[in-house]
Amino acid sequence: QGRSLHNSGLRYITILLEEDRPKIFGLNSIDYEKPIYITEGPLDSLLLCNALAMAGADISSDRDLLHGDCVFVYDNEPRNDQITRRIQKHISRGDKVVIWPQTIKEKDINDMVLAGHSVQNLVQDNTYSGLTANLKFNDWKK
Repeated sequence: QGRSLHNSGLRYITILLEEDRPKIFGLNSIDYEKPIYITEGPLDSLLLCNALAMAGADISSDRDLLHGDCVFVYDNEPRNDQITRRIQKHISRGDKVVIWPQTIKEKDINDMVLAGHSVQNLVQDNTYSGLTANLKFNDWKK
């Protein structure tokens, strides 16, 4: 997958060598005995331990590949309808999700690292599921 450094035109391009393979970045390096962090983009996945990236796909259809303790880590964009719908879907299914604290202003993991945050700790400390996830999610998206 490649990403344009310019804001105009095509932003991402994904080339599949085998069309029937899932669009999941980093699947070959996952330790299923540890929590698996699922990020939106490949760069963000490289900045967390035991992480992979959806690489533009809705990973829900490839759920059988992820038979472990999964945590969904979306960008910190509470006004983005697409992201909030996906997070809500995962919460409804009982999945674990990261809900970023209000003190974090950066949009994604890469920006958080550049700002000096300890992202691995942030992710681990802000992983929720069930009713707690719903409460945190509703507060986050305000």
